[in-house]
Amino acid sequence: PALPAPDAAALASARRILASARRPVVVAGLEAMDAAAELRALVAALGCPALVTYKAKGVIADADPHFAGIFTCGAAEGPVLDRADAVVMVGADPVEFIPKPWRWPVPVIEVATAPRALPYASPAAALSGAIAPAVAALAEGAARSAWDTAEIASLREAWLRALANDPRRGAGLGPQRVVEITQAACRKAGFDPRAAVDAGAHMFPATTFWQCERPGDLLISNGLATMGFAVPAAIAAALHDPTRGALAFTGDGGLLMGLGELATAAVLGARVVVVAFNDATLSLIDIKKEKRDLPEGALGWPRADLAAAMRSMGGLGLTANSEAEFAVALEQACAAKGPALIDVAVDPSGYPAQIKALRG
Repeated sequence: PALPAPDAAALASARRILASARRPVVVAGLEAMDAAAELRALVAALGCPALVTYKAKGVIADADPHFAGIFTCGAAEGPVLDRADAVVMVGADPVEFIPKPWRWPVPVIEVATAPRALPYASPAAALSGAIAPAVAALAEGAARSAWDTAEIASLREAWLRALANDPRRGAGLGPQRVVEITQAACRKAGFDPRAAVDAGAHMFPATTFWQCERPGDLLISNGLATMGFAVPAAIAAALHDPTRGALAFTGDGGLLMGLGELATAAVLGARVVVVAFNDATLSLIDIKKEKRDLPEGALGWPRADLAAAMRSMGGLGLTANSEAEFAVALEQACAAKGPALIDVAVDPSGYPAQIKALRG
């Protein structure tokens, strides 16, 4: 059944809040995927910053001058929301947030497909039902805010600097550079894949620095955040849209949990490029372990030859230990008709600082 139109009284209340706000901020979540055009129009009308959850990347394009970063309810987006006097939360399920206290004592307008208990804030106005018409109704007659694009750009650039993922040891590639080099190579090759991201420390540079233009450009498992998600998700995306194909960003740990998926990709001839961040350890779990009195070891293993595993299953398997080798490998992988995997040696030493900046 079709979702109901927004309630007139709730809409009037939301409009009053927006009318009195000078510095609203929009936060878009998964449910906003089908209302991207309306949401972009609202953000443009308000001239305000827009944050997206991981699942909503591309609802507001990274290149949009109003894009201000990713919202997780963590620390990195704090400088944007600290300046807000109202928040318009559009289609954001609480499962998309990390379990941190809500820190911003300003009115929240909640736009969602159905009423739900919110653990973060009691909304001052709640619009339930069809999201696109609700967002379009909020945009009607919306006054331009006090934000300007230079201020938003400054906040976005500060967010990117805070989450920079520079390696500390100099052995292997920096994870941020893996993402940036991959995107540059895809654009050069005319390869426009959907990107699937696995759970693990590599997800932070992947979600931050992979630029998205459209809803659904990035696929990620939130909530349960299961390892082993990226490769099967990329296969499904490539089968759904063979013209675009797909890219999987995965850690070596997540890939080893579902290595047989490479055989599936090869048998199906799926146009999938797998970029494996190989640091021979469960980096995110290792970082979490540091905060607890636990014995050393048990989280690493001898570096697996993931490229050889891919070749053994019928796909193109390549290895890269430097930026130059990685660029060459990407050129081959992007030109491949079937699945290709690049086993990239990465330096994980920049992850702790990045995660601290992200989550606090």
